[in-house]
Amino acid sequence: MKKNKAEKSNSTKIFIGLIIGGIIGYLFNIWGTNPIRDGLLKYVISPVGIAFLRALFMVVVPLVFASLVVGVAKLGNAQNVGRLGGRLISFYLITTLMAVLIGQLFISTIRPGDGVSAEVRDSSVAAMQEQVASLQAKSTAVNESLWPGLVEKVIPKNIVSEMAETNMLAIIFVSILFGIALLSIEKKKSEIAIQFFDAISDSCITIVGWIMKLAPICVAALIITAVANFGLEVMKNVALYIFVVIAGYLTHFFISYSLIMKLFVKIPIKEFYKRILPIVATAFSTSSSSATMPTTIRTLEKSFGVPEKISSFSVPLGATVNMDGTALFEVVAALFIAQIFGVDISLMGQFTLVALVLLTSIGVAGVPGGSIPILISAMASLGIPPAGIALILGVDRLLDMGRTVVNVTGDAAGALYLAKVENVNLNKFIKETT
Repeated sequence: MKKNKAEKSNSTKIFIGLIIGGIIGYLFNIWGTNPIRDGLLKYVISPVGIAFLRALFMVVVPLVFASLVVGVAKLGNAQNVGRLGGRLISFYLITTLMAVLIGQLFISTIRPGDGVSAEVRDSSVAAMQEQVASLQAKSTAVNESLWPGLVEKVIPKNIVSEMAETNMLAIIFVSILFGIALLSIEKKKSEIAIQFFDAISDSCITIVGWIMKLAPICVAALIITAVANFGLEVMKNVALYIFVVIAGYLTHFFISYSLIMKLFVKIPIKEFYKRILPIVATAFSTSSSSATMPTTIRTLEKSFGVPEKISSFSVPLGATVNMDGTALFEVVAALFIAQIFGVDISLMGQFTLVALVLLTSIGVAGVPGGSIPILISAMASLGIPPAGIALILGVDRLLDMGRTVVNVTGDAAGALYLAKVENVNLNKFIKETT
């Protein structure tokens, strides 16, 4: 009970840090560029946020590998792995499709890209030409990486080098393979290995607990830096585009996940949103699903009573293949740019876009801005000028925060759904810790 009260207290502090950071960041933005402000941002505030991010990233690879090995090994047999994996992937596909359809509905109804003058459009594209060229170069590898490139991305010839590059698909594949292998060898030997990886997983979770004690200050520092740099003033059409994206995020976040909690997980909706606050705050401030992963696992176990074998299996998988917010954003952004350039996307073209988004969102880099090259590739496939990405790059940091929140909330919802279908009494745990 004391531990749960401490979790609630830290969640409140993180939320307060988020608000205070936003206010200070806005004041810094109004203050404008000057030696004192820039010095504070560069040498005092920014390093605090960077240290927090790096500390979280530091434990991601060992945590994912160890927790997945243990999670798979504790499932009992390979049939259970296949059964739970199938249920989880089906859940993720359905929620991602829901997010995409919500995005399509908003962008097609409000149409924020209509009426942009050619002058404004061309000047924005010209101003961001160098950055767009760099992103376009990255996007050329996207189609190649689908097939047969996906084989090389998933099955590594050197897992150590893939760990160094944080290739989550390869790490997940190898760790699941190790877990299944442990189910197939002599029990005495497998128990030693499971205890070893379990200790690594628990150690990583403990380190995350230490890091999260500093989260209120570090989250505030990240928000100050972000708001001070991107500002809040944007042109009319882009402001309407931001509204559409955020409206889509909020609809999926509050309506879709509320329905899932009520109809399938059957836990109090209020408790769900209250208890995922540390996950939301970490995701919003870091804009990284990978950096949020340790917090997600820890929160599910400590605040919802999700067993380790489920959280350690579902969260790393979800952080790699479940991208509700990313999929919603990509559909809205692609159709917004199509509207600006007067590119008419047919109904079949929109179905194609949905399919492309569902496929390419799997395995998208769980780091800030990781979805942009994917978006450019999808746009090019439909004849939407990739250079149009320049129109939204300036505000993407803000939207990246929101889509990461939606992504990791989907990961948490997936783990809770899996716990429910595996007959874990989540309501009993919630009542005992309320």
